[in-house]
Amino acid sequence: MIKQDAPRLRRLIQSIEAVMFDGHAPNQTLSIFLKGLAGLYGIAVQTRSKLFCQRRLTSHRLPCKVVSVGNIALGGTGKTPMSIFMAQLIHGAGYRVAVVSRGYKGLAEKQGGVVSDGQALQMEPSTAGDEPYLMAQQLLPLGIPVIVGRDRVRSGGLAVQRFQSDVIVLDDGFQHMRLRRDLDIVLLDAEQPFGNGYLLPRGTLREPPSSLSRADACLLTRCPREVTEGKLVGHSSKYVEPAIDNRQRPIFCASHVPVIAECYSARHTPPRTTKMPMEEWAGCPVYAFSGIAHNDAFHKTLREMEFDLKGSTGFADHHIYSCGDLHHMQTQAGVKGAQLLVTTEKDRVKIADAWIQDMPLLVVGVRMDLGCYAAAFEQFVRHKLTQQG
Repeated sequence: MIKQDAPRLRRLIQSIEAVMFDGHAPNQTLSIFLKGLAGLYGIAVQTRSKLFCQRRLTSHRLPCKVVSVGNIALGGTGKTPMSIFMAQLIHGAGYRVAVVSRGYKGLAEKQGGVVSDGQALQMEPSTAGDEPYLMAQQLLPLGIPVIVGRDRVRSGGLAVQRFQSDVIVLDDGFQHMRLRRDLDIVLLDAEQPFGNGYLLPRGTLREPPSSLSRADACLLTRCPREVTEGKLVGHSSKYVEPAIDNRQRPIFCASHVPVIAECYSARHTPPRTTKMPMEEWAGCPVYAFSGIAHNDAFHKTLREMEFDLKGSTGFADHHIYSCGDLHHMQTQAGVKGAQLLVTTEKDRVKIADAWIQDMPLLVVGVRMDLGCYAAAFEQFVRHKLTQQG
């Protein structure tokens, strides 16, 4: 519910700001108004959590292990690549694993369904939702099923019944307390773990930092490579440990490593090339577009990859593209002197090949790299999976 309402909350806040901000300073009335709403929201969130902890609201146990990958702030922490990483890790440990996701903005979100049975894709992106479709696409070579549905208890039951899953990876599941889990991993952006420190709608926090007491482990994402290479000691503790209660919880770190996932052009044969070395693209003039939680972070990544970013268009998260969108951006790219359009893997799944006509499309993906934390993290996960519930 929180994720579904997030875009509307952002638009509401922007509308209020447009009316009530005077110059560059926020109106005091607006500040008090948002603070009041955030306070009410916080009471509702903490009351709900307490009711589940007291078992006055029902949590359901599935006949398998459940691993949740979630966060406490809106978007942008890397839940999708981390869910893929977790599914691959658990599969590699010898378990039958399935991924369960809400399928946000997909046509199947309400009634649920199988995006991939591990053998073939069963849904289009518009039905599955962009993130579940991307996960299904990347996990298909390993035979890992992906299931969507607002009711994650029912979806998890389907995974067990149809695929005999030993472990379910629950994508974006930290707030979904109706389903009991055996391992809760919470992702936090290393640069801004708690956003501006305020709850919705005054800030971007879904829950207060104290909710980390429910987590089994924290994973700081978007860390500098020096951290995952072990060159910066104590990086994690200064961000997160003050917010965790007295019970010790491990803190791991991960970097977002960009990869060239695809280059597509309707004018070339063969039209599709994958896994192209990044060095080949250094200095290439590009025009970027994306519809993700933090478009600016994508632009920053492109600059770090040494692209010559000539211009960009940013859409709202989960934007549904049209042929007209692509035509407009190809025109803008030509005016700016770009040679390539560049977008994310999440956006690519919603773009028909037939729409890519005048300019090739380069697709940049993200992979999680835990570096020197990888061995300890894998050992931690394996230990949790062998524990009795």
